[in-house]
Amino acid sequence: MIGTILGNRYRLEERIGGGGMALVFRATDLQLGREVAVKVLRGQYSADDEFVRRFRREAHNAACLSHPNIVQTYDVGEDGGTHYIVMELVRGKTLKALIQEQGALPVAEAARIGIAIADALAHAHAQRIVHRDIKPHNILLGEDGRIKVADFGIARAVTTDTVTRTGAMVGSAHYFSPEQANGQPAGEKSDLYSLGVVLYEMVTGTLPFQGESPITVALKHLQERVVPPSELNAEVPVEMDEIILRAMEKEPDDRFESAIQMRDALADFLQLHEEGRTHMRGGDFPTMDLRAVKGRRAKTRQKRHPEADASRRARRRTLIIVASVLVVMLGGLGAAGWALWKFLDVPEVVVPDIVGMHITQAEELLRQAKLQRTIVSERYSDLDQLYILEARPEPGSVVKEGAVIELVVSKGPETVEVPNVVGMNIDQAKAALRTERFQIGNIKEEVSSRPQGEVIAQAPLARTPVKVGSEVDLTVSLGPLIVPKVVGLKLEDAQKALAEAGLQAGTVDQRHDAAEAGTVLASTPAGGTQVTPGQRVDLVVSAGPELVGKQFSQPLVVPVLPSERARFKVVLVDQIEGATEPSESTLIDEELQGGEQVIVSGTYYGEAYLIIYVNDVERLRYPLQ
Repeated sequence: MIGTILGNRYRLEERIGGGGMALVFRATDLQLGREVAVKVLRGQYSADDEFVRRFRREAHNAACLSHPNIVQTYDVGEDGGTHYIVMELVRGKTLKALIQEQGALPVAEAARIGIAIADALAHAHAQRIVHRDIKPHNILLGEDGRIKVADFGIARAVTTDTVTRTGAMVGSAHYFSPEQANGQPAGEKSDLYSLGVVLYEMVTGTLPFQGESPITVALKHLQERVVPPSELNAEVPVEMDEIILRAMEKEPDDRFESAIQMRDALADFLQLHEEGRTHMRGGDFPTMDLRAVKGRRAKTRQKRHPEADASRRARRRTLIIVASVLVVMLGGLGAAGWALWKFLDVPEVVVPDIVGMHITQAEELLRQAKLQRTIVSERYSDLDQLYILEARPEPGSVVKEGAVIELVVSKGPETVEVPNVVGMNIDQAKAALRTERFQIGNIKEEVSSRPQGEVIAQAPLARTPVKVGSEVDLTVSLGPLIVPKVVGLKLEDAQKALAEAGLQAGTVDQRHDAAEAGTVLASTPAGGTQVTPGQRVDLVVSAGPELVGKQFSQPLVVPVLPSERARFKVVLVDQIEGATEPSESTLIDEELQGGEQVIVSGTYYGEAYLIIYVNDVERLRYPLQ
């Protein structure tokens, strides 16, 4: 799309980012002469009228946001089916890039960034707009030091559509809230949870929950306890721990009441921290005093005898190992006997029918049946993420209470980027698409300047992520439009051939020729010439061979009495060879005196004669030689 001008105003210069829903370009506003960022909705969503309606509504909502910590939206538009949002271009880097470069950030810097994000969220929430995808990737750190929250609008439109219609999880698995992981609608407090995760990553350099797949991470958001940041980074004060852990409470009601309240809590913490009045885990010491305490402890350790310390540590380890072995052995015997007795006495239950349910619904049914569960594998399917594909033992099986049911869950539909087949021969394009597991959709042929059989357009566009097995429509070149050869055809047939080729028949001129009358003698442009669709083609057709005529001059007398006057009319009748009917022409038609002599003359080409009428009554037929 580089070089494309949208809305006769925004020229796309360079792709600078993008995700599953949209691509982001650096562009030039040709009217104002400034650089902007243009976010273009991927083609696969442009065909969904409901999605486009929501997208435009939410994009307009985003344009209403005016806050120093929110990327400003300038314009929203559509050009030839391409929907786009024009935004402020922020030069700098993302918060994610900064964390990847530096690891854990200083607590004060993290607090200042958190305050800016919370302030932006407070403004958006006041306008009843929820971001729903707060993550370091969407936090821009400008070269001028400004902090900007991006991706308002599309995140909202995408979430609204997918959550309300399919119950699918939306957002980034590492940052979304338990309610989003549970497939529930996300509200303002979901943004606060995500901000808590961002703060956690800033002060520790790592994420609170990690796993091999988004589903694993989602389940940890739902079920696992958050390890306090200070346990990973001793430089994190208890007060920051409390802010982050409160923001990341599993229940929305247990989090901050609003983004304003969370912003104020961060602001209060920052002031206390800069004054040296925050506290570290392990003691109620102000931050500044803690360093002195650490120094005294280090000096005390240096005064101890190294050899004595090593001996004491060795004896302590030996005692711990021996005691542990005894406890394990005795405990194991007792546990085995207890387990055997409990197994023989455990009632049986039926595995509920949980296939096709969301994991949270399945867990509730298993809990009611006093069964446990474990996810043994995940695979792609037509079901959304975290829906059950298989249960082992199968639903309806009889098992002991407390048995573990093995689950196979859905990873959602597998998606893959559409390959770029524009420029390929149609057969090559089909092979490339089939190799990537796509179906060939509609194939349309169009006249173009490209060689015949070359693919000139595709839908969805290249690099669009779509479901495996989706159809890709192709437009194939018919090659340049060529004027058909119509010389030698009858006029009617020539005009039909031009129409079928997508051309218009223009003027039709005649000239005498040896060819049969009505035969096309020439066309302009000539046959074989490359033209554009709808162009006019003028024709010249034969009027037949040019005839050689015979001239005559014949004296006639008005056949009535000299005292009378009569209407005297003479008609030339000429039967030309090849003509279906004779031609007639009137040579004289006047009222004359009886006996008056007149001379009629003309030219004839076949067998001809004169018809003489007196007072409209035929009186004589006179052959011409």
